Amino acid sequence: MKKKLNIDRLDVLAFLNGLVFYAPVALLVRTYAGVTMAQFFVLQAVLSLTVFLFEIPTGILTDKIGYKNTMVLAQGILVLARGLMIIAYLTGSFWLFAVEAVAEGFAACFLSGTQDAYVYSVYQETQYPVKIARVSNFGTAGFIVSTLFYVLLYRLGGIVILLVATVAACGTGLPCAAGLMPEPKTAGHVKEAQEQNHFHMLRIFRDAPMIRMVFLATGFSLAFLLINFFYVDKLLACGIQETWMSLIILVYSAIQMLAERLLDRIEGTSGRREMLGAILIAGILMVILAISTVPAVVVLIMVVLPLVLTFPEFLLNGMENVYIDRCGLSEQRAAILSVANMAGNLMEIVFLLASAYIAGIGTAACFIGAGLMLAIFGIAVCCHRA
Repeated sequence: MKKKLNIDRLDVLAFLNGLVFYAPVALLVRTYAGVTMAQFFVLQAVLSLTVFLFEIPTGILTDKIGYKNTMVLAQGILVLARGLMIIAYLTGSFWLFAVEAVAEGFAACFLSGTQDAYVYSVYQETQYPVKIARVSNFGTAGFIVSTLFYVLLYRLGGIVILLVATVAACGTGLPCAAGLMPEPKTAGHVKEAQEQNHFHMLRIFRDAPMIRMVFLATGFSLAFLLINFFYVDKLLACGIQETWMSLIILVYSAIQMLAERLLDRIEGTSGRREMLGAILIAGILMVILAISTVPAVVVLIMVVLPLVLTFPEFLLNGMENVYIDRCGLSEQRAAILSVANMAGNLMEIVFLLASAYIAGIGTAACFIGAGLMLAIFGIAVCCHRA
């Protein structure tokens, strides 16, 4: 019998954290305070580097203090980071912006893998994909609401009120995090693994199934980076004004929320066939997006591609958790997931540093390469039993 997934504090927390009212003018928050474009990219690099360097230490700490406690800690740090952003904006201090980037990086580190591990420990293998998709949907809903209210708030009080509203929403999430139910305790025979050296868990990354899953996850990270950075460039290449980008974001965010429904329909199955089909479709759509110059085709692909990528990504997250259990390393789940996420972080850093070269070879080549990468590793993961 299916357990009904009711709206709970985790869903509300995701919605509140999705209310980033300043997101449409995130660049202006810095530049209006005197930060140059060069300094802006330095701040982004500081954020990415912080996440990359502290993924493993924070993951190890998470396994020691528990998933719920870590989520409370991460929420507190996130509130601090967004509070620092207000002060940095009002004072025009680049160094405060840098401290804010480090704080936000630490919040991301603590949440990296922790939320997935928490949901998996509470809902287990059968309901994990549906629940994690629902949490993501609530975050997306928050993003949509904040985007819709952005214009009104901006006219009322400019950037300051956008920042204050974001901090208020984030701060409201703190008692939600504190009110989460504790994750269940693991069995005693697994507890013995906790006494081992945490670096012993790295042996899982010598296993071919885990390596394939990590590479596929990196492919998803690269695909979403291309969406975030180059959708506007593709619109302009097709003769579409960049002002349409906001509408496209809202539409694909709403469509992306259908992932929960799709996952619910295949609950109780391995999902490998559906996962492979979605990955191959995503790869084909990315290739068509790269070569097409027909505005209607380009826009249609843009609004459905995030859903086609999100659906198999959730299934992959579930597969990673199942494999961790199979290896008897559930007590070190957060640390392992953090290490796995480092591959995506490394890809992001390389992408930022190589942005000039990527622009030189063209966005079409990037989308084609990413699409082929997804197809290759999707076949490798789905056609080999872990």
